[in-house]
Amino acid sequence: MGTGGETSTGGTTGSGGAPSTGGTTGSGGATSSGGTTLTGGATSAGGTTLTGGALSSGGTTLTGGALSSGGATGSGGTTSSGGAGGTSQAPFFTDDFDADTTGKAPTGFDAFIAYTLNGQNPSGTTLALVDETRAHSGKKSVHVHGGSSPAQIGKTLPTGLTRLYMRAFVYMTRPLGMHDPNTSNHESLFVLRKNPSGADNEVRFGEIKGALGTNEVPTDDISPVAADWGKGQVIPANVWVCVEVAYLGDLPQHQLLAYANGTLVHSVTAPDQWEHKAAGATFLSGKFVQAVFGWQSFSNVETDLWIDDIALSATPIGCGP
Repeated sequence: MGTGGETSTGGTTGSGGAPSTGGTTGSGGATSSGGTTLTGGATSAGGTTLTGGALSSGGTTLTGGALSSGGATGSGGTTSSGGAGGTSQAPFFTDDFDADTTGKAPTGFDAFIAYTLNGQNPSGTTLALVDETRAHSGKKSVHVHGGSSPAQIGKTLPTGLTRLYMRAFVYMTRPLGMHDPNTSNHESLFVLRKNPSGADNEVRFGEIKGALGTNEVPTDDISPVAADWGKGQVIPANVWVCVEVAYLGDLPQHQLLAYANGTLVHSVTAPDQWEHKAAGATFLSGKFVQAVFGWQSFSNVETDLWIDDIALSATPIGCGP
């Protein structure tokens, strides 16, 4: 187990698990009971796979990468999340990596490779390097290969920030979500980190016990609760997916909202959504130091992924340019 991780119940080290099968593929949108519509998506047993589609929930359709959580939907644009109002601002940072050198770490980022800040990269098979294997836009992206050793890139944030939206297009060779909770622990994809040289004080979005979820350290609390482990929605493999995570630390009860292709796929908005009830209402306090993208597995899952078109903002970003 990596630093700051929680040992998986059952004591079995996972190899990532197999994605759920037997799902029904939608053709131009399949409608499930309850009025939820998947456009171009697929429904797996026990969960929903999002593959570039738009999801209707309660009669409101999200299209064009719009995010909606307690706010009004904008036409082809971005709406406020977590009850925040006002006009969205342009991201304060974007990067498509096309100006970077192939085979090198991306400029302007820290590389956190095998628990070493800006050390050897690659370190064995663990790496985070610009390459031209595939790209969401342009010709380049950041190729990440990691497992129990972290393979991550981090961007230092402006001081005084208490609300952050992290967006990237991600191409994974392993789906995120719907894995066996008995062989899965924690997998990190997007991280809000206090200490750039360690993984001991941060909030991690990725996978928790086989479900899309969040891990907070140092409490090592996890969300969702045990009843929802191994269930829920899936961020699919072998396709570019727009992933956006909102870290809302300017509310009395801090919140985390995660979206895939504009659809809310995971949230932490109340104390009872933590399994151990230890994270506290202000679980994001002090952590707005570095935004981290990449892979770390506390289930010893080795995987490859590519990251492109990163954006950081104090307001919702969406899936546009």
